[in-house]
Amino acid sequence: MRIAARFANLDTQALSALLDQLLQEGIDVLVAYGAATRVVPAAQRSVPVVFSFSGDPVAAGYVRSMARPGINATGNSQLMWELVGKRIQLLREIAPGAKNTLVVQSPDHPGESEERTRTQSAASQLGLELMVRPVRDRATLEAALGESAASGCDSMLCFTDSVTIANRRIIADHARRLRIPAVFPRREYCVAGGLVSYGPNVPALISQLARFIERIAAGVSPGDIPVEWPTVIETVINNRTANEIGIPIPLNVMARADD
Repeated sequence: MRIAARFANLDTQALSALLDQLLQEGIDVLVAYGAATRVVPAAQRSVPVVFSFSGDPVAAGYVRSMARPGINATGNSQLMWELVGKRIQLLREIAPGAKNTLVVQSPDHPGESEERTRTQSAASQLGLELMVRPVRDRATLEAALGESAASGCDSMLCFTDSVTIANRRIIADHARRLRIPAVFPRREYCVAGGLVSYGPNVPALISQLARFIERIAAGVSPGDIPVEWPTVIETVINNRTANEIGIPIPLNVMARADD
């Protein structure tokens, strides 16, 4: 098997040209990850596609349904609705006195509307008031963070999307400066200095893609292969950040931590 790798480095304008290059090379299967999955609708007209990204593949138009993709693409998604409420519960556990929570999210991310609705419902049940701020780039992100500081937010929640991933260090640094607890959706945010994350293990998700490729190579249509959700969910705690901002992590949360 030959692998031809191309990297857009979050430059979505370069994706079409990279796709054309790969198709001209005669690839048999296209694998797209993260923001690069934007090429899925165009690519699947020419070649089978296997994807992995943080949004809702149905809302994105990549597949017709999770169980029966129905078109020339399949893969996995990090967006598990049951994790939404658990992140709110985790925030309440580490910050029982929190009242006003900043939510940083991109309105352009497929599935964002449903994720926001479910987050709001879970927050209401636990007595948290959400200040949802849409961000589309670094400028709008920094404006939202500045507004949150002036508005007296005492906690933070972050959704997974290309904007927050690219600017995860800025978001984590902001929470540390304000000394407020923040819950993130993936390990990468904690590596950048975030306090705690609860979500899928991305390397495990990438490893899952090999099985999709194997089945397609054996002649199975991507449209007949169900889209999968993460099988490895992890809690990651950045103890250095916890000590720096003076937030003690409850023992029951520490006991659940994978790292």
